[in-house]
Amino acid sequence: MPKKSSKNTKAKKVAPKKVTAKKVAPKKVTAKKVAPKKVTAKKVAPKKVTTKKNKVKTSAPKRASSKATPLKKYEEAQFLASIKPYALKKNENYMNAKQKKHFIAILDSWAYQLQIEQDRTADKIQKNVTNFPDESDRATHEEEFTLELRTRERERKLLSKINESIDDLKSNNYGYCASCGIEIGIRRLEARPTATRCIDCKTIEEIHERQQYG
Repeated sequence: MPKKSSKNTKAKKVAPKKVTAKKVAPKKVTAKKVAPKKVTAKKVAPKKVTTKKNKVKTSAPKRASSKATPLKKYEEAQFLASIKPYALKKNENYMNAKQKKHFIAILDSWAYQLQIEQDRTADKIQKNVTNFPDESDRATHEEEFTLELRTRERERKLLSKINESIDDLKSNNYGYCASCGIEIGIRRLEARPTATRCIDCKTIEEIHERQQYG
């Protein structure tokens, strides 16, 4: 058999074609600058709310007809003497609503006038000037001032008793003797609105005090 000539068939190397992609420049999208609209807010003037001003009266609250009349200068004896007596009726229950109203008006008025004196003394203490060139004038001023402070201290204790009497009125304990429990009486309470004992028990108490302290 004839020998097949082994021809080296050299495969031609085909270089791959370089695909050159065309660079497409991206289109610049130029966004139109839209100027924001200026919103001009209308200035709305706030509505003036006209409220009625409550006039604060520095004077004493309205007093009932049974209340003691206000005094220009407080004195305990004058205040108690200015109390209008309660008009008692026959077969009237003791410490009924009208009688309670009568005494609450008295106690409120008394406490109000005492508080004015306390405030007046407090203002006087703050504005106190003791720079007197003369020693006798300074001594006189200090003596008067000390006496006034003692009076205010006594009135402060009295004010505390008045508040206790008001509390007793609210709890229905006012007008009854703290010792024996009987009725103190309208007229005695008008003479001394802070009384906590009947006339008999108070007399016995005073006798014991005299014997004890001589």
